[in-house]
Amino acid sequence: MSHADEGGHVRPLAGIRMMVTRSRGQAKELISQLEALGGEAYAFPLLKMVPPQDTSRLEEAISRIGSFDWVMFTSVNGVRFFLERMKQLGVGTDKLTGHLAAVGPKTAAELALHGLRAEVMPSDYVAEGMLASLKDRLQPGERVLLPRADIARKTLPEELRRMGMDVTEVDVYQTVIDGREAPEAAERLRNGLIDVVAFTSSSTVSYFMEAIAPYGGKRLLEGVYIACIGPITADTARARGLNVDVVAREYTVEGLLEALKAYWGGKDNGHCI
Repeated sequence: MSHADEGGHVRPLAGIRMMVTRSRGQAKELISQLEALGGEAYAFPLLKMVPPQDTSRLEEAISRIGSFDWVMFTSVNGVRFFLERMKQLGVGTDKLTGHLAAVGPKTAAELALHGLRAEVMPSDYVAEGMLASLKDRLQPGERVLLPRADIARKTLPEELRRMGMDVTEVDVYQTVIDGREAPEAAERLRNGLIDVVAFTSSSTVSYFMEAIAPYGGKRLLEGVYIACIGPITADTARARGLNVDVVAREYTVEGLLEALKAYWGGKDNGHCI
């Protein structure tokens, strides 16, 4: 049910209390947009992004960065950590002479901040979408660099190799669990202070379930709506026994909030949250 503020502006998510499970840095955008729509956010930063312990493969790839025909980025963090390491090694972005691909608009925008342009950006912001967008542009034998997270899905490199590409995968950051705030998060869920838990990646689902396991696990989510940024995240949530209520059609923060607005706009159960 939508509400209007004192200025008459419609706030379609007024009063909805949402737990945001992104890393602390990434959560800001979702929280600010949710609050602009009238919702209340509770940040439960489960993930921390840190440089890999062993950077030898990454540094070796950077030392021959000009030899790659393609450099494909599958996350904003991938861009940030990769370019930061290049800077630390004294390698300029002018050495990135291959074609650049970005999994979605946020990743492409991060490249643009550094004066780099993604030539390929799929309409579906997942590995499968990137493959579909690339298939007519790739030539067997081309050399592809994938700067990624240590827990990234294997779909993209496996399919690229099947297409005859020479693929180099390098970990540019590690995703580690940060469960310090789990007791407080569990208490909020137990006391009915959260209406929706938002998941923005499969890893947030897995880490969330791991973090709350000692405090009641899945039972804490009874009566709580589950919202996922896309179908892959939703599949992970279902595999962990969760009932998924909302799945974004566009796999972005904006898409997730649009899906929530549509879901609550279509609800007529007298539950005003």
